[in-house]
Amino acid sequence: MKKTLLLGILLAALALGTGCLDKADESHVYQGTCLALTDGGKALVLANSQPKLNPLKGDKAVFDISKAKVGLAPDLGNVIRVAFFVEKGQNVAIKVMNVSKQDLRKK
Repeated sequence: MKKTLLLGILLAALALGTGCLDKADESHVYQGTCLALTDGGKALVLANSQPKLNPLKGDKAVFDISKAKVGLAPDLGNVIRVAFFVEKGQNVAIKVMNVSKQDLRKK
């Protein structure tokens, strides 16, 4: 659990450090199980599988991933981590990581 939180913080810091975000914008990290990919793969719906850690409340959250950097493609049932910010009431993803398919031990 601590590793997940640390990786989320590092992902957000990386997004800030690489210039993906303006420092005035506030970024967040959300992790959950993939429920659906909609709008031709432009929207990602995640279940709130870690309600104590996730900044968004509710059973699920929807993210616009049309401009995000996406690692391994999300599949239904995979655990997905998203770095995002809120713009005009919409959750806009910066980076999408498929935790289920990611081997963190590889270099």
